[in-house]
Amino acid sequence: MKTKNRKYQLVIILVLGVYLYYLVYRFRYTINPDALILSLSFFYADVHGFLSMSLFSFQLWNPLERKAPPPIPGLPVDIYIPTYNEDIPIIRKTVLGCTNIKYPHKTYILDDGNRPELATKAAEWGCGYITRKERLHAKAGNLNNALRQTDGEFVAIFDTDCVPQPDFLDKTIGYFRNPKLAFVQTPHNYYNVDSFQFRVNTKKEKFWIEQNLFYRLIMPGRDYWDSTFFAGTAAIFRKKALRDVGGFATGSITEDFHTTINLYSHGWKGIYHNEVLSNELAAKDIKNYHVQQLRWAEGNLSMFFKCNPLFKKGLTIPQRICFFSTIFGWLFGFPKLIYLITPILAVFFGISPLRSFDFPFIWRCLFFLVVLIAGFEIVTRGYGKIFYCECFVTMNFFVVMKAAFRSILGLLGLKSIFKVTGKGRDQSVRIFNIMPQLVIGLFCFCGVIWGGLKLYYEISSGWIGNVSIIFWNGVNGLLIFSVVEKITKPYYKRKDFRFIGAVPVHYAVEGSNGFPDGLGVTRDINECGISLITFSSLPLDKKISLSLYLDKTILRCKAAVLFTHKTKSRGGNIFMHGMKFDDVSVEETDLINLYCFNTILPRFRYKFGKKPSRISRMFFQLSGQKYLRRHVRKKITLPVVIQNDDNPLIAVTNDVSMSGLSFTSYVPLENGAAVNLKVTTPFGTVDAEGEIRQAREIVAGHSYFIGARFTKLFNHAENILLDVTGGK
Repeated sequence: MKTKNRKYQLVIILVLGVYLYYLVYRFRYTINPDALILSLSFFYADVHGFLSMSLFSFQLWNPLERKAPPPIPGLPVDIYIPTYNEDIPIIRKTVLGCTNIKYPHKTYILDDGNRPELATKAAEWGCGYITRKERLHAKAGNLNNALRQTDGEFVAIFDTDCVPQPDFLDKTIGYFRNPKLAFVQTPHNYYNVDSFQFRVNTKKEKFWIEQNLFYRLIMPGRDYWDSTFFAGTAAIFRKKALRDVGGFATGSITEDFHTTINLYSHGWKGIYHNEVLSNELAAKDIKNYHVQQLRWAEGNLSMFFKCNPLFKKGLTIPQRICFFSTIFGWLFGFPKLIYLITPILAVFFGISPLRSFDFPFIWRCLFFLVVLIAGFEIVTRGYGKIFYCECFVTMNFFVVMKAAFRSILGLLGLKSIFKVTGKGRDQSVRIFNIMPQLVIGLFCFCGVIWGGLKLYYEISSGWIGNVSIIFWNGVNGLLIFSVVEKITKPYYKRKDFRFIGAVPVHYAVEGSNGFPDGLGVTRDINECGISLITFSSLPLDKKISLSLYLDKTILRCKAAVLFTHKTKSRGGNIFMHGMKFDDVSVEETDLINLYCFNTILPRFRYKFGKKPSRISRMFFQLSGQKYLRRHVRKKITLPVVIQNDDNPLIAVTNDVSMSGLSFTSYVPLENGAAVNLKVTTPFGTVDAEGEIRQAREIVAGHSYFIGARFTKLFNHAENILLDVTGGK
């Protein structure tokens, strides 16, 4: 067991110990007999939280870190892309990713929509096409139908919007040297950061995704207990194992979880490879997001009645605990509702959930909350943010409660319907979608006002209790306000998502001698256009010739400027141009899409990836673990031309200082190599000689972080660097 996991385990024990002490105190001294139902409900919510934290901690006890074994050559692999009514351009991106997987395979589109136009496209794309007359058993039935018609011994599954990396099979097929291995699951990774499920801070280069805590930490923790489960996509199966359990499980709207339990109960194993090898779309609007959450919640909760892991034969005790935690985890709506409405009832009806809001309770409650929040931040290793997690619990509590009632009604014969999550353009938020949150939020803010009036006019005694209830209502109200603000204000309004990434671009205005050509940098890009940063203005009424440096490939095309935004920085002009490509061919569109998924996304994850919270950094320092800090540099993206013995390399800087710079390269450069550097800035061009001082691989095979030190500056380069860095 690694030392760092022991430290996390000690934190887990401390948190659970404090939590248990708090519960014992609550039960012995705080139950209010004058408001017994409210008081016991409040206590139930605390007990529910302790059970959730215990199950959560069990799964995080010792996350595994697997290294992909070498691939097994020559295995017959089929790739399935199940689809129903998704847009063909979305399917094309997935097909493009699948057909570019390096390991030999066959790709099949499984069309439950039975669309002739998709059959034609499949033939053009070189894919097999499988359909059926009836949509019996939805996705599970679609997959089982394909299993009977294809010959591969192994089957990889990608949802319609799930685009795999070229090395997906190379990183997963080697695990099947174990003859009892049924499947390998990889993380889900959502790439459209305009979804409200993302929190992106471009200045601090941080992002947070709602699902990351589960896929990057909980699933590796389950892997330690041999309890990895199939998550619906981005997985590869041994067909023999599926045949052994009768194929993908039917009779459930969460065929993935149901199939997993069946496989484990028959003695098969699953493995989790914790490396992002595919990228998919997150639901962009609250309606489709709640459709997805309702399906997952209802399907998983129904397993308690259809295939209860606590009583299923063939499972180990850790497997029973982990699979039960999946079911239990979807019951969070009930305690969350209690926490939201308890202070409202207390302030308006004058009833207290506690015997007394006295000082002994206040200090114990504060101590418990501090330990709980700090412990959560530490053990989640940067993937969990308590405020964001609370926002999503508040956003979903009503939906999961609805799912719980529907799963119970399923025992009475109410049939659940498999609804596909929409992946198209985001829809406007309707009041109905967030009505429970709005109503409770309104009562919370009214409760703050009413509680304040009661204090001012001394209507009720016990100012500590009144202040506590007012504060509680205020916190709940602000939490709900944050939820509503996030889901009604997405970052972008484009139909097609643009990937955040810096690509060097050479531009020239056609038919005009008044506008100079030059180098710029993209802020974002997709197959339709780019946002281009330049240091001179481009006209709106003329075509622009572009050369996009997509690593080894230079894509030449034309574009129209749709808008221009000008800013000034310490005397230099910076122009942001929104540009739409003109008559880009299908081959060029595919080239851009492949570059976005296979290069820009991995670089974005590296640059904006998980960073420890302040609490985690303090924990590392106190426990003697070193935490590396970067040198102070100006983070800025500027086009840079690097010349050594080979051909010129055109790249984009990560940061610049008076002594040097760093950039991302698609080829490795040797430490100590002498280079000539030419950096385009808003204040002029920096000409310098430099030496490579650092070179490390950041994305396997095609992306390298290069650090260079200036050895000689020419002309006015020093003054220009002072302007760029602000004198740092």
